[in-house]
Amino acid sequence: MTELKKVVFELPDERTPGYLRRMKNLAEFQNAQKNAANEIERFEKLCSFLSGYVKEPSDPEEAKEALMDATKEQIDELFALIGGRREIVPPSNGASLETTTASE
Repeated sequence: MTELKKVVFELPDERTPGYLRRMKNLAEFQNAQKNAANEIERFEKLCSFLSGYVKEPSDPEEAKEALMDATKEQIDELFALIGGRREIVPPSNGASLETTTASE
């Protein structure tokens, strides 16, 4: 079994400076996903977008590798948090998704 890498996300909240910039980046990401030429391009853009929220590992390549090893449930939870939901329901299988917010 592959060793799971620890991924810690730092999620800004509405009081974190740069709110409009983050909303613009999200809109650009969504638009790029619609216009991506193929699935590989979509995965690359997805990892690049999400890596902006990765606090650990700090190395960009390690962060992308850790994202590639995440479960669908973890990625879905991350998108829910980016979209403004403030709580995480722990997965039934015991896996965890560590997050911090800028206001903590």
